[in-house]
Amino acid sequence: MDRQDKGSKNTNSLAEEETKLLESLGLLNLVQESENNEVSNSSWKQQTLFPSSSSSTSNKILLGIGGTLFLLPHLFVILSLPPVLQRRGAPYLPTFANKLNVMFDLIKRHVNNNNKTFIKQSSSLKFVDLGSGDGRVVFRAAREGIFQKSVGYEINPALHMWVKFRQLVTPKYWSSTEFYLGDLWKIKLHNYDVVAVYGLYPIMDRLGKKMQDELKPGSMVVSNVFQIPGWRASTSIGGGSVGKGVYLYQVPGCYRHGHDVNRTQDVSSKDKHKK
Repeated sequence: MDRQDKGSKNTNSLAEEETKLLESLGLLNLVQESENNEVSNSSWKQQTLFPSSSSSTSNKILLGIGGTLFLLPHLFVILSLPPVLQRRGAPYLPTFANKLNVMFDLIKRHVNNNNKTFIKQSSSLKFVDLGSGDGRVVFRAAREGIFQKSVGYEINPALHMWVKFRQLVTPKYWSSTEFYLGDLWKIKLHNYDVVAVYGLYPIMDRLGKKMQDELKPGSMVVSNVFQIPGWRASTSIGGGSVGKGVYLYQVPGCYRHGHDVNRTQDVSSKDKHKK
């Protein structure tokens, strides 16, 4: 014990002598500031490299949210590729606001001009989007207030789950919209008055034949970007709409051949007899 006490005294005396020497040389303050900086730097490194459990958990949560938001659009595109490769559908291609404005401007103008001769009263009109994606076209149709029901069909399960979530958290769409997970080739179109499509060129000819077989006279088809082979866009809309890449067709005037018109009228009469 005596030796330890002597050692500690010697150490203290040396520290005092060292402090006095630094003070006499005017270096004491500089050394103390350097020591304080080293302590603060070591503390910062410890917090950065070895964060507390709470901050580490929050960082992981933020990282997970960011990763999900980054990967979600890619997941939408990846899951939409199989129907494209099988020529049964189109990839996830969102319709932008300027195209939506053109589409619904044409629809409203056409309904107002032709509802006496072709289309029923707007209170009972039904709208369908074939390949509804993230639901933006269907939600826009519901906001226009001219359709009794706006419906979307989508084959991509990830997109369908996303749009159902959007519908769930927006009560104003509960009664005016419906979304289904399904193949557009299995949908019967005779109950719809306005059909929206955003397909690729390889499927447009087949899709046109399907709509020709099932749509009743007076129905309208709005196609984004791609025209329907063998169909003639409505001449009452004007060339400006076609130049913007939105094509509006009305049955049966859109068909280029007379026997196609008779065929559609026959289909319509059969639907009436079924009812």
